[in-house]
Amino acid sequence: MSRWVHASPMCGRHMTPAASAQRLLFGTGLGLILASGLALGSGQLSLTHPGALTIVIPAIGIFCLILAPIAGKGDGVLGSIFPNEDRGAMESRVEAELVWVKKDTEIGDAWAKLEESVLSKDVEEE
Repeated sequence: MSRWVHASPMCGRHMTPAASAQRLLFGTGLGLILASGLALGSGQLSLTHPGALTIVIPAIGIFCLILAPIAGKGDGVLGSIFPNEDRGAMESRVEAELVWVKKDTEIGDAWAKLEESVLSKDVEEE
């Protein structure tokens, strides 16, 4: 069970986005499967006359349960959305991206000023 449930934020440890996504997907999957079972037991869903909901709700629950460990590892498509990095690593990555964006903007501004000066000289010559 410890592989599914990480330390809660109340314990003083911050969870990674991947761990949060894993917990969310695991809880959603179990909730949907539980809701399907309760609906079958109460007669809201029927196996004798299966409708779309009889298949879709448990299928989504199973899909969430399959995605939960993948999201927790930070692999696959969900790895780019929910990275498996701690707060310090995330801060340094975002800071590096901001520095790169600032540098790129400064280079673009320099090219714009250069183009403006060249065009203004061309207009003055004419």
